[in-house]
Order: sequence, then structure tokens, then C-alpha cells
Amino acid sequence: MDSDSGMGGTLLAERYEVGELLGEGGSAQVYRALDRQLDRSVAIKIVHPHLPPSDRERFSREIRTLARLSHPGIVTVYDLGEQAGRIYFTMPLLSGGPITALGPLEDDPLQLGRFLTAATFVARALHHVHAAGLIHRDLTPGNILLDGTGDDGGGMPRIMDFGLVALTEYSRHLTRSGVTLGTPQYMAPEQARGVGVSHSSDLYALGAVLYRVACGSPPFVGDSDQSVLYQHVYDAPPDPRELNPAIPDGLAQVLLGLLSKKPQGRPVSGEALAQQFEQARRDAWESGSRSQYRGGRGRSGEQPGGPLSPERLKPVWSAALPGEITWPSAVTGQDGLLAVGTRRGHLMLVSSSGAVQHSLTAGDEVTAPAAFQGRSVLYGAMDGVLRRSTLDGRVMWSHKTRAEITGAPTRWGHLVLATSRDGHLHAVNAQSGELEWAYRAAGPIAASPVIWGGAALIADEEGWVHAADAQSGAQLWRVQLQTVHATPALARLGRGQAALLIPTWPGEVHALHLQMQGGHAQPNPQEPLLWTYDLEDEIWAAPAVSGETVILAGWGGRVRAVTLRGGDDLWNRQLTGRITASPVISGQYVYVATEAGELHVLSLSTGQNVWRIHEPVGVQATPLVSGGGLYVAFMDGTLKAYLPIDERNA
Repeated sequence: MDSDSGMGGTLLAERYEVGELLGEGGSAQVYRALDRQLDRSVAIKIVHPHLPPSDRERFSREIRTLARLSHPGIVTVYDLGEQAGRIYFTMPLLSGGPITALGPLEDDPLQLGRFLTAATFVARALHHVHAAGLIHRDLTPGNILLDGTGDDGGGMPRIMDFGLVALTEYSRHLTRSGVTLGTPQYMAPEQARGVGVSHSSDLYALGAVLYRVACGSPPFVGDSDQSVLYQHVYDAPPDPRELNPAIPDGLAQVLLGLLSKKPQGRPVSGEALAQQFEQARRDAWESGSRSQYRGGRGRSGEQPGGPLSPERLKPVWSAALPGEITWPSAVTGQDGLLAVGTRRGHLMLVSSSGAVQHSLTAGDEVTAPAAFQGRSVLYGAMDGVLRRSTLDGRVMWSHKTRAEITGAPTRWGHLVLATSRDGHLHAVNAQSGELEWAYRAAGPIAASPVIWGGAALIADEEGWVHAADAQSGAQLWRVQLQTVHATPALARLGRGQAALLIPTWPGEVHALHLQMQGGHAQPNPQEPLLWTYDLEDEIWAAPAVSGETVILAGWGGRVRAVTLRGGDDLWNRQLTGRITASPVISGQYVYVATEAGELHVLSLSTGQNVWRIHEPVGVQATPLVSGGGLYVAFMDGTLKAYLPIDERNA
């Protein structure tokens, strides 16, 4: 081996064909290689020539450490060898890139779910490291790689690069010697000060890594390493929601807890951290997909927690509410509480057992979908007033606009966004209700806003699709298509790519290709439209999307499934009644209600009817699928619950 040149083209141990250089550190290089014996690609880490004995020992310690650990979240050692005085070992070739590929977080429940799944997984892997009596000491995005098994190029994370790992006793020796090792952007305060490291120091580093993934930047930046280290020791980290309002409250609290200056303020173990992430995931699903109209700010129409056996659905209870419930209303829910507005000027809060809890009054019809916000609810009315009230009916604030509120109120950071009939998108302060900005569209707006990539996306009845900066209200761009009444839906295509599915009233659905550019969503200049699909029917129902399948429903009663990336037909089904309520996807099923009183559950993959019931009154409000049940608001003001009941126990 030539110590003065790269290793590409070298054959090690008559077995490994060394290929391209993947990375290089102070003690070693990492190459792609082909294992001739097993005919598979591997990564091979080769120590630099002429390293002093201390560095060679550290490299050897990394190999021995990895060999001791057996966990799916930790990179394993395949083989160990030495040639021409240079130690090497082989390990899996991880193709998903660093963990930063999972972020920054956008307004997409599925992306958030992947992030929290990965965060939980790596927390448990770190717990395994600590249970073995080890401390990593240098967790960075480059040391937590994805295995490439995921849909978007990334997969599950694996911890690697144990070159600085130390046994507990050795770690104490280094601390007494005043040695500070690690990467400044991810270093715990006690490690930066050289006063001792512990398992908690690794948890802090993991918090800094995940903060960067979620926000797009680390908690502290500076002109020098010393500046960054000073901030770790003395400065409070910025609230991650200030950098990225798409981060849910529960996740923000976990990240800030990990970055506590004092070790005792952090989770007690990796397992405890994993449980916090699991709780944050449950909270995020609840607040994002059920408490907001159509599955959160992306309006995907996908709701988790549907019945496992929808063919066993039976009507369980009904509640008579004051006034009709008509388009574009919807049933929303949170923590066992349902919300639906009526045309008699009430927002009704009903328990999941059917008992009316509270009637929140308004000055006019409440047809816009309501949104829960913690222990409060946001709702607008035809009198143009947007309200935030506690769940027992106390009005926290009200904001008066000049026309009826038509779209679902939407929380974005410290703002609440809502559309009005006179063509405005209003942004008011979530705490005070004071107007912070208003964006003027080209015509009346019936659809709810969609938020992605820092942009508020709205479609008006003059046929324009607008993008406004969600923080300032400044116009980013607009394109003209056709009249839109129904709310668009957003589908994520991959990192920094999305499709905005725009249903137009004349019957065409356009898939507008968006990409992140300059910190905001922009139409893809090379391919602004992925496809256009003509339903040949009026559209009042919003699309629903799950994975690679898009569900479209025309007013005439035909439901179609098409592919996300090409708009190609998958299946179609003709129902009897007109469709005004938007379809909902949960698991492998599509839930559809019609104005003729039909309730259908269709297979997402085939369109086959799994369950059907015909009620005497029609439906125009979007149903809610939640907590294993189906909740439907009928036009006459009746709210009904359908739950899976075993007939033998009925």
C-alpha cells in the first residue's frame, strides 16, 4: 500500500476491492469497498499511516468497542485485519446519509412520524451503549447514519464512529487530565468545561443533533469553536419553534429538556428519552391529525386511529345538536372531545360517549371547521369573527374581520391563520388575537389554508393559487388555474419536494410540483405541474392522499384513486349520492359520506366496499375517524358514532 496516495484500487487481504473515498477523519479514512468473498458492498475504515501509538490504540479500542455491542441501532464490525502496518475493519455500507436527511421538519405528519420513530430508535441504541458501561463522547450528525431502507432515501439510524468512546474509568482519567474531546456544536456544557462527562453528556449531544435535524441548524452557532462552547456553557438555546414553527410543542419540550445546562435536568437514560419521544409522537398525532381539519396543516385527509375492523362498525350513539350542519363543516376531535359547528350559531363540544359538554356561541352560522389548540378551541363564524375559547366556553379573545370566516383556523408558530369570504388570509396573534398581517387574494376564498415550507398556500374562487410567507404575509408567488371551492391537499414527495393537489370546481385536479428554495416553497421551474386529472364533474370535496395513492371524489358520486406521481388510474367506484363531504383515509381504508345518507368504507388498494350503511339524512360535513371509531355529522344536526361491535357481544 502506498502511504502517500489514496487507497482506491487497492486489494486488501485478497478480498476487499477498495473503491471511492467516503470520508476522512484525523485518524482514519473510510472507503466504499467490494467484498469479493460475499459479493457485497461494505464500508472499510483504514487507519492513517505513521500514527503515534496513542492514536493507533484509540483506533483499536474503537474496533473492540464496536465488537462488544450488538444492537440494530449500532454499526457492527464485519471483519478486522492489518496490512502493511495499517489496521482496517469493515462494516455495513450505510446509504441513507446522515440523520439530517430526516429534516428540517415540515408540515407533514408522516415526516414527523419518521423523525420521531428514528429519534426513539437512536435513543434506545444509546441506552444500549450506556448499559455496556460506555460513553460515546462525540455524537454528531455524521456519526448517526441512516441505513437507506426508508421511502425517502433515509431509513433507521445507526450510531457509528466510536473513536472517542471511553470506558467509564478511562473517561474519568481523561477528565482528570484536562482533556476535552468532541465536536463543539454538539458538546455538553460539562464536557466543554472539562469537568467530567457521563451518560447525560451523550444525551445532551443527541439533543443538539436532533435539534439540528428538526430546525435545520444547531442550537448554537458562532464565529469560532470558543464562541460556540461558551454558548453551550452559559446561554439558553433558542426555542426550536422560533426557528421552525412546524415543530410540535411536545417535541420542542423534549429537545429543550435534553439541552438542559445541568445533567440532572435531562432525561435519566436513553430509555427514558425514548419514552418521551413516544409520548411526543402520540401528542403530535392527536393534535396534528385529529384536532385540525383534514389531518393538520398539510390537509392530507389522512387520520390515524381508525377501526382495525371497519366491517364490524355499528351505530352506538347519536346526539341531537341545535341547527343544521352543512358544507364546509367538519368534525374535529381531541382527547375524547368532538367539535362541530351548526348553522344556528353554535360550536358544539361533545364527548366521545355522546354527551354534550358545552355549547360555544357565535353571532352567526358556524360552518368553518374548528381547530383545537391545547385546552382551547379556535373557530370562526359567518359574522366574520374569529374566536379562541377555553373548552368550558370562556372567550379568550375575538378578532373581527370584514366578511364571513370560511376556512379552518390554523396555528403556525405564534400565529393563527384563517381565510374570509372577502378574499383575505388573516394572521392574528395566538395569545392576544391582534392582527399581525393580512394577505389579499384575487377573489373570494372558501378553502382552508395549507402550510408547507414556511408558505401559506391558498386557492381562491377566481382561480388563483397564492403562496404567502407564513410569518410576514409577503407574497411569494401565485399561479392561475381554475375556480377552487374545496381545500387543496399536500403530499410529500421526498426531501424538499411536495405536490399540492388542487381540486378545481369545473372538475380538473392539478398536482402542482413544489420544492424548497430560499427557505420557502416554490413551484418547480422545470416541472411546475406533475399532472392534471379531469373528473368531468364538479368538485366540492377535498382530495385525500396516503403514501402513493390519491383519492378524488366528484359531486356526481364517483370516487377515483390515482397515483401520486403520475395521476394514473388505480380504481374508480360510483356511489349513489352526491359527494360534498371530503373523503378521509385511515390505515388501509377510505371513508366516504354522501348527501343521500350513504356511509361507505372502501379498500384503499382496490376500491372494494368493506362496509356500507344507508341513513335517512344526508351528509355534507367531513367525518372524523379517530379512536377506533367513525363520527359523522348529518345535515339535520345529528352527530352519530359508529364503533366496531362484535355481534356476539352486542
